[in-house]
Amino acid sequence: MDEEKTVMRNFPMNAVRLCIDHYEDDIQGRLYNKMSPKELSFQNCSEMLLKTDALFDHHGYPQTFQEKRSFYKEKEKQGKHGVPKEAANNATIEEQRGRYCTLDMIILSRRCAGWQGILLYTDGTEAARFQSEMELLEHIWKILADTDRISDRPIDQENKMEEKQ
Repeated sequence: MDEEKTVMRNFPMNAVRLCIDHYEDDIQGRLYNKMSPKELSFQNCSEMLLKTDALFDHHGYPQTFQEKRSFYKEKEKQGKHGVPKEAANNATIEEQRGRYCTLDMIILSRRCAGWQGILLYTDGTEAARFQSEMELLEHIWKILADTDRISDRPIDQENKMEEKQ
């Protein structure tokens, strides 16, 4: 008897699970991270980037290499030092899946007002490395285009067909 072994992945605090639920002209979906007790929904790729950056800024991890300045009155100094406390566990993040596609982003650093990191498939294999948010988005779009080629009907299309019947 061969039993399928499920290996629990360890998600570092700087990892974000990207669950893409809809993909047409832009992506829509949810983000999961160990520093956030709840999902972060996004309606487009810009909002995905902004919400992820706000999460990192709020917790100060991964730390930015330069401080953001503003002409508006500062509310409070954000960005604690050190590793923040865990608000979600590995199992909670691991079970999350996008209806269309699921990827993991590991942000290694935030230099030059940008992100540098690794994009992974859910099995932990490396999909790509990126040096900026634009490179990250290019890799995501390429993976989504490849997903379209592999499957004639993405999951979103299948669900629409089932709803009509």
